[in-house]
Amino acid sequence: MTDQLSLETFRQAFADFSQDTMSVYIPRPAVQTGGEKWRILRKNVIDTVKDHSPKSDFMTSRLENFELSDFRGNGIALFDDGKQQRMAHLNARPIASITTGEPPFIIPLLADYQSRETHWVLFVTKDKPALYLYSGGSVSDMSDRLDAPKYRSVEARRYVQDDVFFHSGSRGSARESDARSVYHALGSDQSQEREKTDDAFYHDLFDGVTEALPPQTETLHVIGEEGTVGHFAQIASNGRFEIVQHHSGGTDNVEEKIIAAFKDETAIDEQLPEGHNLLDLQSAAAAGQLGTLYVPIEHAQLEEMGGQADEHVRLREYVEEDAETAENRTAVLALANGADIHWYAASDHDAVAELRADMRW
Repeated sequence: MTDQLSLETFRQAFADFSQDTMSVYIPRPAVQTGGEKWRILRKNVIDTVKDHSPKSDFMTSRLENFELSDFRGNGIALFDDGKQQRMAHLNARPIASITTGEPPFIIPLLADYQSRETHWVLFVTKDKPALYLYSGGSVSDMSDRLDAPKYRSVEARRYVQDDVFFHSGSRGSARESDARSVYHALGSDQSQEREKTDDAFYHDLFDGVTEALPPQTETLHVIGEEGTVGHFAQIASNGRFEIVQHHSGGTDNVEEKIIAAFKDETAIDEQLPEGHNLLDLQSAAAAGQLGTLYVPIEHAQLEEMGGQADEHVRLREYVEEDAETAENRTAVLALANGADIHWYAASDHDAVAELRADMRW
């Protein structure tokens, strides 16, 4: 799927939401003590959104039974305007936040959806497959989301004893009382059985990965020894992911190997247009005047994964006067009127992190 098709899909998903939408972003807590962090955050979110009933009924019902294991990425986003409802999984961790009486707060979800620097990586090994999320030079182990099979269990499940045709008899006289039993093996040989077990293992592993990854995931990077990666890629070739192979032997320092695999990835941004007053940009977006809206990745409201991330036991509320809501209104209007959205890193351009735009006229 091309970036343009992805953006059009996103545009259509929010086309019918009103200017009076409640938007809630909830991160998956990075540190857990028996799930306590998530229980605290979930209670705080429910207590906050239930004040907006009946508009919040969809969110409340979803969250009441939502467990830590239900996160398919590092966060979720929920939207409700009383008529339209939507829930989405995010790869990256969003800042815990809520907006009410505003257009759907799409900027964090849009950044996650269009991200060029976030990749799901499967480390393939028969001993212990693992799932990782790479984001901007940081690697997070997400293996708790992966219901990965163990090779030995697959082997035991499909263990097939060679089919045997058995008869009593002898190679000599039938009267000989010590005649040997004669066996004729009709089954496949050992190498064929091993290949069948390998196929079953990789099919089970791919099913587990498909279930674990957020629906918007289009590409899966696979790292490991060449033969193992190649076999898995062959099994996964007809799935919903584009498979990218990285060959790296050994089971040590997997996270370092993942970082090395993306070391040459750089965001290539063209020349930035001149900055404009935010209110002027918002008016231009409403008039359909914007061709491309440039949004600084620094304003995406997404966090790099790491031990210093806020543990989010409370929601941050964005109100009408905040710059974040003004930028979001501009993005929603631009998207609704057919503009493209382009993310750029202001730090790479030594520029002020602000919305910029190419004008149609």
